Amino acid sequence: MPRDSTEVPEYIIIGGGTTGLVVAGRLAESGSSVCVIEAGKHIHDDDRVDIPGYFGKTLGDPQFDWSYTTVPQKYVLNRTDVVIPRGKALGGTSVINSMTWGRASKDEYDYIANLGNGIDWSWDNLLPYFERSETVIEPPSQEWATEHGATFDKTYHGNSGPLKRGFVPWLGESHVPFFKAMNNLGVPTNHDSCSGNNLGVFTLATSIDPDKATRVSSAVAYFEPNSHRINLIDQAHVQKILLERDERTGLQKAIGVEYERDGKIVSIGASKEVVISAGAYETPKILELSGIGDQQRLEKLGIQPKVHLPGVGENLQDHLLVPSSFEMKKGYVTGDYLSDPEYAANELALYKKNRQGQYTSIHSAFSCLPSSQLFSVTSRKTILETADRDQPSSISNSVLRPGQDTLHGAQKQWFKDARHGQVEFMHVPQFCTIKASKPKADKTPYLSLLSVVMHSFSRGSVHAASNNHRDHPIIDPSYLSNEADLLILVDSLRFARKLAETPPLSSMIVTPTDPSAKMIHDNEKLKQYIKENLESAHHPIGTASMMKKELGGETTLFRFRFA
Repeated sequence: MPRDSTEVPEYIIIGGGTTGLVVAGRLAESGSSVCVIEAGKHIHDDDRVDIPGYFGKTLGDPQFDWSYTTVPQKYVLNRTDVVIPRGKALGGTSVINSMTWGRASKDEYDYIANLGNGIDWSWDNLLPYFERSETVIEPPSQEWATEHGATFDKTYHGNSGPLKRGFVPWLGESHVPFFKAMNNLGVPTNHDSCSGNNLGVFTLATSIDPDKATRVSSAVAYFEPNSHRINLIDQAHVQKILLERDERTGLQKAIGVEYERDGKIVSIGASKEVVISAGAYETPKILELSGIGDQQRLEKLGIQPKVHLPGVGENLQDHLLVPSSFEMKKGYVTGDYLSDPEYAANELALYKKNRQGQYTSIHSAFSCLPSSQLFSVTSRKTILETADRDQPSSISNSVLRPGQDTLHGAQKQWFKDARHGQVEFMHVPQFCTIKASKPKADKTPYLSLLSVVMHSFSRGSVHAASNNHRDHPIIDPSYLSNEADLLILVDSLRFARKLAETPPLSSMIVTPTDPSAKMIHDNEKLKQYIKENLESAHHPIGTASMMKKELGGETTLFRFRFA
């Protein structure tokens, strides 16, 4: 359908982002009529998006990034400068993200099913859809694959999907030493972390086409092959979902969408379903603008309540990240070299001509460790006691307590279980502690190790700021509101330092840069460093929770199904 079509689509997708386009593409392939409403525009043939090594150039750019901000973070020195980018384009954040691609553990998917969502959401039933999404490109050789922990187990991967996935050719000289140092600390190599077991040290495949060395966003994989089947309404801002009350059941049914484009308000109906896929920040805002949310909150904003659902916008979770950096010996080539204009120009020419060099790649070495490999028995006990003590302060609505107690109990079990990863360590061959200090000039190489809390005990919220659809939502991640997260990061940074001091990685390093050698052993100074340098890993979830309504979720209101 063209944009000005008078035909009523069967499905309207709100949000042409990473997931929305998957739904739209699959529905269109099945012969359904689909309309996608997207606030950004379709950006294609733009080096800032396409070239993998240009990752970061679009962050903060209003053409590509919504550049959301948080309210002052009470437990993080009242900071408001924690960057939380979201993609402002067709393809959403898959247009600006770092392109590494992983899966959670089997047990975590199974837990989604056990929350009352049904067996369809279990690992065994999701796996065929994972496989259907991808075409994996094998590594250049078996020797390379073994050395880099980079293998596709065909049991868990597809070879005919729209998303091309492979391993990048440039990984940096510290990539393999990172693996070997982890091995020397008792962390095994995991040759395929997408198999349902993501423990160990591994190389992640990326959403980069290995043949073209270009980013594969959901716009490239799902929209462009189906663009003739999908009615795209871009640069359009959704005001609300149009609801109609069923007189027989008393329930509200979504029958269409009202949006603003070029200053005009337009309503469009759907003959079957409205699918909202606007991300963890915009989805709750749009629901609230539509009259779905906590009744008192909506009335204060001048919005007529249609469905009282206090869980909307609550339960915000994110991965918490704190970097450490180390000065390396001269001569090692790292991403820091790209700050030299002449070197960068030569690398870009190499990329353009032969699809080789640093610009083909993104950091790809990761490790996911259970609590038993990171924390002493005493530390584990203290962390769990602190998590219990601070849980109430992480919940802003008492109605949500049953669901939060359920999730909290699961997290504690995972924390105790040696089969569940609690902290991820990312290897980045480049200076990353930009808030703590500045790198030396003259091509001084650096290695950064990023410590990431995978299951934060803290909970935040996202809500509409007003009844104006153009206003950004109020985002309060409430970072470190549960002090257990802070304690986890303290020990994680010390493990990162221990890793850097372990051969063969230690032989490449001159000295730690951030945190300093004195700071790493001082609890209070290290906690201050964490608060000053904490970042979001940009993986927000949970604000439209898939739980039963009595647990504070929304699955009794909304139908979730597979496209």
